[in-house]
Formats: sequence, C-alpha cells, structure tokens
Amino acid sequence: MALRVYNTLTRETEDFVPLHGKKVNMYVCGPTVYDHCHLGHARSYVSFDVIRRYLIYKGYDVNYVSNITDVDDKVINRAKESGEDTFELSRKFTASFEEDMHALGVMEPDTRPKVTEHIEDIIDTVALLIEKGAAYSTPKGNVYYDLEKSADRIGILSHQTVEGLMEGSGCRIDVEDDKRYQLDFALWKRSPENETRWDSPWGRGRPGWHIECSVMSMKYCSEQLDIHGGGLDLIFPHHEAEIHQSESCTGMHPFSKYWMHNGFLTIDKEKMSKSLGNFFTIKEVLAKFPPGTIRFFIVYTHYRSTIDFSEEALVEAAKARKRLLNTISNVKHAVSEASDNDDDCGLSELIDETRTAFVESMDDDFNTREAIGNFFVFSRKINSIITDEKPGKAELENVLGFFTEINNVLGIFEDDSKKTSEKESSDLSDEEIRELIELREKARIDRDWATADSIRDEFKEKGIIIEDGKEGVRWRRI
Repeated sequence: MALRVYNTLTRETEDFVPLHGKKVNMYVCGPTVYDHCHLGHARSYVSFDVIRRYLIYKGYDVNYVSNITDVDDKVINRAKESGEDTFELSRKFTASFEEDMHALGVMEPDTRPKVTEHIEDIIDTVALLIEKGAAYSTPKGNVYYDLEKSADRIGILSHQTVEGLMEGSGCRIDVEDDKRYQLDFALWKRSPENETRWDSPWGRGRPGWHIECSVMSMKYCSEQLDIHGGGLDLIFPHHEAEIHQSESCTGMHPFSKYWMHNGFLTIDKEKMSKSLGNFFTIKEVLAKFPPGTIRFFIVYTHYRSTIDFSEEALVEAAKARKRLLNTISNVKHAVSEASDNDDDCGLSELIDETRTAFVESMDDDFNTREAIGNFFVFSRKINSIITDEKPGKAELENVLGFFTEINNVLGIFEDDSKKTSEKESSDLSDEEIRELIELREKARIDRDWATADSIRDEFKEKGIIIEDGKEGVRWRRI
C-alpha cells in the first residue's frame, strides 16, 4: 500500500509522490512568540513531528523547516504592555517555546529561521512582487498584494466564495483605508516611530504577516514545496496568501503540492486560543503531567481530528500509555531471566504482523489512532507469551528492538524523566519488587499471613501480578 495523505487543496486523499524522488521539502508555520505557548501549539507541532518521523522511517530525505515570527502586532503590543524591549521579549518566548518542544520530544527543525533575520530578503521579495505588477505601494508607506487581479483564484485553499470572505469569516484580514480592494493583504506595513521598524523603499516599517513564510520557505526549502503544514486556523488568510504571493514570485504552480492541516484542540468543544482566554500553557500542563503522557494524549488521536482537552482525559491517556510501558518493563524483566535457547514462541511472526499493521495504518494518512490500537493488541499477546511460555533471550530482545523502532516514529514509549502526582509516581522498580517478593516469602515461611497478604495487596494496587508456581514466584506488570 502506498502512503496516502489528505490534501486540503483538493479535499481528497492522494498518493504521496514528492516532486523530487525521495527528497521531501516540508514547511510548517511556527509560533508567534509573544507569550508561552499553549497546548494547542503542542498539538500542532507534535502532530507534524510524527509525520516527519514517519516519512524518515519510510526512507524519505526530509528537509523540515519551521519559522519563528518574532516581530508582529502581538509581539509589539505585548512588549508595550510589559515595558520590555521587543527583541528581548521575543527571544525570551522563543527560548520558552524551544524548551517546551524539547520536553515533548519534538525533533529540532533542520532550519528554524526568524523574521527579524530576514528583513532584507522580505524587502527584496516585496519589491519583486511590485515589479511583476502583483503588488502596489501607497502614499502612506504600505504595500499590498493586489488580490483583485487574481480574484478567480480567491478561496483556492479555503474553498470559500469571494462573497463569503467579503462578509467576514472571522479570520485575520488587514483593514486599512488605503487598500484598493477589501481582500488585498499587507506585504509591508508602515510603523510609527515608537515601534520596531526597518528602512525600506516605501518608508520605515515592518513586514506583513504572510510574506515571511513565503520568503523563508522558498529560501530554505524550494520554490515548490512537497508539504506545507499548520493548524486549520491558518488556511485563510495566511496559507491562501502564501499561495498567491509565492506563485506570483516564481510563476510556478502549485506552491505546495500537499497542504496538511491538524485539527483543533478544544476545551468544552470550543477552540483553545489565547484570544478566547480558554487556554492552558504547555508549561502549566507539564507541571501536572509528564511529557510522555501529554505526547501520548496528542498522538492517540488522528492529526486531523479534534481533541477535547480535560485533566480527566489526560489521566485516562496516562493509564492507557502505562499499559504499554508495563509491557516493555515485563519484557526487560523476562530478558534478565531468559536463557539463550532458540525458542521463538511465535514472537517473530507477531512482530512481523504488528509491523505490517503499523505501516498500513500510518500509510492511511498517518492514522496514529489505529496504529497505537494495534500495539495494545500486541502488548496483550506479548504479556501472555511471557507468562505462559519461555522465549529465548534473543527473541525477547527483538521485541524490545521493535518497541524502539516504533518509538522512533511515535515517541510515546520514552521513560518519563520526572514523576508526578499521577499513579505512576508510586511505581515500584524491578529491584523493589524482588525485595518485596523475598519479604513475602519470608512472611509465609514464618506464617505471618497478615504481612504476606499486605504485600500482595500492595502489588495489586500498583498493577503488579504475582503468581506462585513450582519454579518459584513469577511477576508481571499489567
């Protein structure tokens, strides 16, 4: 089965065929760094991290670029409110964002360009658009993209009509009195003396929001992208604006072959956003839950589906993930006690079946929900084999290797670096389990049934099954 992806541009699921063989140029819009990022940002960047990882798993050479918007109305306004220097504020929140991504196991982009480091490139691109007749400057020092000249292509990505967009879609549209056409968008904006600004042929100002991504994606990826990604809220006007201005610059169509958008993260069915005030920062959630739980919570939903956030949902995600981590722990314990026999016990076949199911799920538009579901089945079967049979050490190590292989894609099997108030905070180590088993055996020999029963109850509470047999006590996590 070929890898198939849903393309927002065509509204169809299509075979994934990159423009240049196995080379994939992938651009994902980065954050505007005026505050600590919220869990909605985590949803987006973890989702595209998994997509990037799977493409690498499939043998593609992925060039992944994601920008930082470090100058913008929001950045400037926040700096005014706090009395901070604009650049210091943006650097602070860029570092905060990078810290959050590292905690969540998101791979570093191959390139992470910043707007403030590409002002000259942006000015050159705006000048080129004016030269080509695709943009115009005004006496006020603004430059706009002349969208009316390509009115027949308005709505190409959002699939909305011009009339509908004119009436207002609730999206971010520049409103200035010197525009020729209501839907024209700013490429360069005049700025007052007390704001961050740069010299340009049109006066002192700064870039519009949309132009930065066209400039940086074409500079660090290609004039034509294979994948352009971001949240659903970026489809219009941001991503549509990118299509118009990029294709006008190069004359090449399409600007991106595949447009991919992740679903929203909601609270009580309402989109999580700072403007609505119904958000939790990544740091706030990390203070209560380990990063592996948060990442699992995100990945265990298909990237295009909506996730409704609640602490209860995260607790349930932690329990589900724990079942998989316990299987890994059980296998490690079995390895420590296994012999060097060649008894396969069906493990090789089970690994092959699960790998095939994993690939089939991920090839279906990166269906992580189904892919992880396959691992719960795999986990149950592995625990049964370990309990009832005696696989050889080499085969058990192959099981651990398979978990590592899949973890390189999903990133959900990492040991948590810190404990929380969740149930896993009271987990027992393998050594502690063995010590308690010895204490229980001694208690039984001494006919101290109260102590023996107390230890068994503690094991049960912590999800550990102990079984008394002719060959001694065996244990496993559930």
